[in-house]
Amino acid sequence: MLKRGLSCFLIVCSAAGVVGCGGGSSPFGNASSNELLFVSAAATWDLDKNSSVTCDEWQTYTTQLFTEADGNGDGALSVDEFKRVIRSDRLFQSASHEYYDVNGDGKVMLAEMTGKPNPAFQILDKNKDCQIGPNEMVHTRQIQKLKKAADSGPSAAGGPGGGMGR
Repeated sequence: MLKRGLSCFLIVCSAAGVVGCGGGSSPFGNASSNELLFVSAAATWDLDKNSSVTCDEWQTYTTQLFTEADGNGDGALSVDEFKRVIRSDRLFQSASHEYYDVNGDGKVMLAEMTGKPNPAFQILDKNKDCQIGPNEMVHTRQIQKLKKAADSGPSAAGGPGGGMGR
């Protein structure tokens, strides 16, 4: 698992360099590895499959993950319940329970999880319309191509999944 995580990290970092080639400024120039992971997963939140991802789709996606993980139905995710979110979408390994627990009470409330800014929107949504459209999404495709190539390589045989998103 750690080996796969490191592979994904290296792929995303490599993709940032590839996207930055060819002159012009890259939207990934100052992005952290965590932000790049969000960018690489953006297409998985396109719930209506129209090639655009909206803030509403992101909130719907995270709300569904939250609801499925809230085993006792108390409206809060404990550290153990948050592990269910990670099993559903490995992106949340990088955006941990502590990241979402804004008030530090040891629980993640739905408002904390859906209210946290999504780095993919901050980086890709250049016109700030709360939508990553097809033109803005084009950068993520280069990251996804590199990730798919790595997932189909020899190290991909080690386990299920292999990427961000479901």
